[in-house]
Amino acid sequence: MPDVPDWLTSTLAADGAAGYGVSGNGALPHWIGALSPDATVAGPALVVTVARDDNSPMRAVAAAVTAPGTVLVVAGAGESRTAVLGDLVAADLLAAGIAAVVTDGLVRDSRAVARLGLPVWARGVTPVASRKDGTGSVGGRVTIGGVVVSDGDLVVADADGVVVWPAARYDEFLAAADAKRRQDESRVR
Repeated sequence: MPDVPDWLTSTLAADGAAGYGVSGNGALPHWIGALSPDATVAGPALVVTVARDDNSPMRAVAAAVTAPGTVLVVAGAGESRTAVLGDLVAADLLAAGIAAVVTDGLVRDSRAVARLGLPVWARGVTPVASRKDGTGSVGGRVTIGGVVVSDGDLVVADADGVVVWPAARYDEFLAAADAKRRQDESRVR
């Protein structure tokens, strides 16, 4: 994936992807919110599938990271009552090069995760740890919040939300987002 311009926000990413996906713009639903509202992240996705109340695959993520700046997208925890990750997993993810986590699940140790510097977008928080039954996988394709995400797709996340662009449409969506940015700037002047 080429370098992502620093002007790309989730709002411009949504504008650039108008008409794509179930949401019409690749945006994840509002209930996957920023636990790190000051962070802005844009990077290639690495996807993980977990089962309800089981975060076993999180132990295999480090070995699957191919580049620093990767955004981990964890799906399948939409009904979980336990955490997808806490501070110990967060430290391992950071050491492996993960730049941020986006999940339909819950997070524990949220203050410690924030202190470590791992930005997270999640359904919420919980104090409850997950089981480790060995269910789930790392890599491939997932559906999260009605949006299909594959390894290598671009994930853009900030205080306004999360937008995913398919890797194959990066240039097309970037051109549309840049045109919208230029149009907006000309109206502000």
